[in-house]
Amino acid sequence: MVWIHGGALILGTASSYDGSKLAASENVVVVTIQYRLGVLGFFSTEDQHATGNWGFLDQVAALRWVQENIAHFGGNPDRVTIFGQSAGGVSVSSLVLSPMSQGLFH
Repeated sequence: MVWIHGGALILGTASSYDGSKLAASENVVVVTIQYRLGVLGFFSTEDQHATGNWGFLDQVAALRWVQENIAHFGGNPDRVTIFGQSAGGVSVSSLVLSPMSQGLFH
């Protein structure tokens, strides 16, 4: 299970969610991801110089890492679930719709 933190895409940290209780009570591996926030993650000039959405690209990169490495931690890359709170939920919705994240979670 991959947790995406909230914070209006301008603040927040992966460490804000402690997945140890979930992992201990269920047969899951919990991964919390960090991504660029604010202007570092979402600034755009609407041209080729600063296309923006690097924060979402960080999330896609994290999901690719999970696919490549989760088996080493006892997880199954064919059973990755993403979830989040607040802006993390918005990120989940965006990732569900994005062709860039196709096949990275189920």
